Amino acid sequence: MLRRTLATTLALLATLAFAPAHAAVWAEVGDAGETLSGAQLTIGAGTLNGITGSLASANDVDIYCIRLNGVPPMNLPFVDLACVVTGGPNVWLFDSAGNGVFSNRTCQFSSKYILAPGSGLTPGNYYLAVSFSGRDPQSAGGAIWSAALGQRLPDGPGAPGPLTGWSGTGSVQPSNPYQISLGFFDYCDAATPALKPTWGALKLHYGN
Repeated sequence: MLRRTLATTLALLATLAFAPAHAAVWAEVGDAGETLSGAQLTIGAGTLNGITGSLASANDVDIYCIRLNGVPPMNLPFVDLACVVTGGPNVWLFDSAGNGVFSNRTCQFSSKYILAPGSGLTPGNYYLAVSFSGRDPQSAGGAIWSAALGQRLPDGPGAPGPLTGWSGTGSVQPSNPYQISLGFFDYCDAATPALKPTWGALKLHYGN
């Protein structure tokens, strides 16, 4: 009886060891890109509750594709970057075309959060970017946001206009590695048609 129980336990452990993990928090794979074309696609099923990653240098920028699955209630924090100082990493939200949506440079109650406006947001893919303070998003017309603090709509000379690059030298301050909490978001590929997966896609999803 003991031998049979032990065998069953070992079989269960082996099954769990090789089962794919569907964690609700996306951990940066390698280095997320700093352009829309190089943005890291979050891959999975169901709700995406957060993202963790690290800025490798002062001028590194990480961009992720995420999918809004509904309209958050007004004034609800639906993007929340953990912070220690205002001069640490900033969080930027862009729509599917790369146009700025919201940003927040102010660390308040250990968070740089983005509150839902109650209207104007539609479900679909968005891009979330993280950069050190001083490294700011640009469009063909210039800076997309001004240097003012707090949650802001795009209010720089480059607004409106889609993201074309980044300018300025970042100031390396905590917290990095960074942690972002999300609400009302799914993985970026949640609504894409099911296609025959490639070996590269399977390795990215389940790990090497």
